[in-house]
Amino acid sequence: RQLRSQQAFSEADGGVFDMIHAADIASVSKKSKLAATLPVENVTVELKYPSSSQRERYDLVFGNDNINPTEEILEIAKIVADVYLTDEQRDSFCDPDLGLIRQLEKAKNLLSSTRDITNKGLLDGFKKAVENYNSTIESLLKEGAVATNLDAMHHLPLRMVHCILQQVYDRAVSPRVELLKHYENGTDNIYGELKDRFISEALAEAGLKSDQVFIDLGSGVGNVVLQAALEFGCESWGCEMMENACKLADAQEKEFAARCRLWGIKTGQVRLERGDFLVNQEILKTIKRADVILVNNQAFTPQLNQNLIHLFLDLKDGCKIISLKPFGEDGQQISSRQRFNPANLLVVTKLEYYSGSVSWTDVGGSYYIAEKDSKR
Repeated sequence: RQLRSQQAFSEADGGVFDMIHAADIASVSKKSKLAATLPVENVTVELKYPSSSQRERYDLVFGNDNINPTEEILEIAKIVADVYLTDEQRDSFCDPDLGLIRQLEKAKNLLSSTRDITNKGLLDGFKKAVENYNSTIESLLKEGAVATNLDAMHHLPLRMVHCILQQVYDRAVSPRVELLKHYENGTDNIYGELKDRFISEALAEAGLKSDQVFIDLGSGVGNVVLQAALEFGCESWGCEMMENACKLADAQEKEFAARCRLWGIKTGQVRLERGDFLVNQEILKTIKRADVILVNNQAFTPQLNQNLIHLFLDLKDGCKIISLKPFGEDGQQISSRQRFNPANLLVVTKLEYYSGSVSWTDVGGSYYIAEKDSKR
């Protein structure tokens, strides 16, 4: 898999594109109280990412309920040092006394410990640490070191995947998350999220590769679709029928493209469809060539689960289906009475997920991977 985005390292368009800066969604209530006493330039800092793209603006004082600017900037710097640089290049970042990471940590801690969050000296101290970091990244980019290192990489660590996906969610979904509270209990339209660590493990267990096709049936705001495209580099599809979730998914898809360009990463193609996945023509066409399918059917009605089994008749042999409830029984023997049940074409394996894997409960549970085998 090629990780480096050619576009992200091209300056043909000046590296400027639409994105949601952290400063764009800073808390309005805090701004109204402090704006009169603080010039914007005193509290704004711009961060350089490991690509030829524009910098991101952060408000150090105003903040946001979801984004802690100093914490996020520090985490980005740590990921860049760990992932994008060689051991030799990493020295200037990771020296425990004078390194760029240590400078950011010290300045962040001073800002965090004061009650006077408008202290210009402390704000300037953090901004200076960020500028030192930016200058070093700019130098490495001009030397071609970042591009060379990315070209030698073929997978992304989950820590970086989580950071990018969290950035997208915090900017595109969190400000409007109340839209997801409107659903109907007792129907198929109930919203619940699967956490990225669980998804990473499940997709790896299913053997997803960069040259394959993934589909999330009932994709919500698109979290898993984006993760599959980013972490595995595959062609990634989703289909959702709840209108509010679709709106947020569209916003995430746009911000996801911008974020990945900031980070210099090439992802798999993302396609988000609206409507009923049982009748959506693009999904029905794509499902025939899918390699891995995810169905978060924890709250699906029995009728919808049965309809899905019939839909799976169109899958190619070897396609894997990840689900929260099984389609068929784990290791079942086919009796003469059940011979013509379409679920018999699925070989089901039961696995376990750990606490913190899903949004609706903190306890662990079971999930299932079924493989289509028409020779059974």
